[in-house]
Amino acid sequence: MNISEQIRNYRKSVGLTQEQVANALGVSASAVNKWEKGNSYPDISTLPALARLLQMDMNELFSFREELTDREIGQFVNELSEAVLEESIDTVFEMASKKIHEYPRCELLIYTVATVLNSALILSETDSKRRREYDASILGWLERTAESTNEKIRMSSEYMLAVKYTQMEEYEKADAYLAKIPDVTIDTTIMKTNVLIRKEGEDAAALFLEGKLMQTATTLQNYLYKLIEIEETTGNRQEAEQIADLAEQIISLCGMWKYGGVVPHLLLALYRKDSEGSIRLIREALNEARKPWDMEASPLYYRYAGTRQKKAGSAAGESFVRAFISEIETKKEYDFLKENPELEKILAEYRK
Repeated sequence: MNISEQIRNYRKSVGLTQEQVANALGVSASAVNKWEKGNSYPDISTLPALARLLQMDMNELFSFREELTDREIGQFVNELSEAVLEESIDTVFEMASKKIHEYPRCELLIYTVATVLNSALILSETDSKRRREYDASILGWLERTAESTNEKIRMSSEYMLAVKYTQMEEYEKADAYLAKIPDVTIDTTIMKTNVLIRKEGEDAAALFLEGKLMQTATTLQNYLYKLIEIEETTGNRQEAEQIADLAEQIISLCGMWKYGGVVPHLLLALYRKDSEGSIRLIREALNEARKPWDMEASPLYYRYAGTRQKKAGSAAGESFVRAFISEIETKKEYDFLKENPELEKILAEYRK
């Protein structure tokens, strides 16, 4: 039995401090601390009140329900992904929180749910206060899985935390998590592809490889965006323009979403506070963002027809447009365009 871990995890999930638990049960904070460290255990007469306080039943307290199978996790994530497309973000978070509260020790569930909800939150129209609350929940879940003994879950969580903290401009925290991630990894993609060919056939192997290509192309795209920023901010304007041209070509050659090909030149226009160019490229970017990414049109991803990822990509257009408009209205990079009548006209058009 892992009563100490159950008490700690459930206490955190309901947002209580050790002192609050101690006061509610009539014991010392030191006693609660010892319970959570496994140095001692609650008196048997305290257990029912403790379970009620932590909003759990006795089976959960004694760890009779700890893990879900990979298949069960997959089924729930599919349900959650469907809800992202059809329900409000509040409903989706309620579903996720309930499942995590039910299985607080299932690290793969917690990590997977955090990644799905992080993507959903980016595309949602949630107000800033609620967004901060949901971001805090995602960070809390990831910080739990960043302590996992499972290396893959731990490193993936550390990476996501580094990304989140960088976006929040909390660079010390981001750097601390990045420092924990090894730089050297072994790419087993080709070996896995060969195994899949023999186990499940060429189509399954090709779909897997296409997914890897998509991930690599997305990573390359982000590298190029960042390199454009660095060259521009260090005064190497000609190099920044050349990289923007190359980025547009590479994104097209890799069969990626056409919206991504507009971004390099939009970045340059924003860095240079070029109002005319920015307005023109914002319109072009919104126009491309509204169109779904037609994966099937590329020979690299045509096997995605009928897959859940294809469905999600097709449904993401309008959500992405709303998120992009929100970014234009709130991010400081766009401040020089505030009250520009042409921009207001464009935004009004795309809000419809």
